[in-house]
Amino acid sequence: MLTGNKVLDNYEYNIRLLSGDDEIDVQALCERCSDFSELIEGRPPEKDAGYSILFDLPPDKELKDKYVFGVYKENGVLIAVIEIVKDYKSIGEWIIGLLMIDPNERGNGLGRKLHDLIKAWVSEEHGKALRIGVVEENHRGYKFWCEMGYVEADRVKRTYGNKEHTVIVMNSFLK
Repeated sequence: MLTGNKVLDNYEYNIRLLSGDDEIDVQALCERCSDFSELIEGRPPEKDAGYSILFDLPPDKELKDKYVFGVYKENGVLIAVIEIVKDYKSIGEWIIGLLMIDPNERGNGLGRKLHDLIKAWVSEEHGKALRIGVVEENHRGYKFWCEMGYVEADRVKRTYGNKEHTVIVMNSFLK
């Protein structure tokens, strides 16, 4: 299971499913991660960014298909959010809609370790593949997902906030 206390590189984290009660924590993380919002949307995070992460859905999906996990440090501060939707775009294919990590926690391998936990959990839940969309301008994100074993499957045009992007759709097939 993805939730619970996890020791990763000698640090203990608590990972749990988030709910509407956690909107303030998620919003605070969005604001600390404003570099991501600027890259994707061309503006600081909206005042309802936390709510959107918790409740926005892709077409034809329901809240029961969506999982939003929070990663908390021992001090109770939310340092990462993982948003996953099962069976999107097809049965067995799960999309990682977001893996957002506090800037102070980046570059230390946490993203890789969280991804390993995601893969194991999705496999336990009978997922066959993971999907991710990376905007073309996000060179660091693209490199990360390639290193995680994802391969390009498609390119689509999307508008987020004030910016139009080419989104690189990538897949990783689970064993």
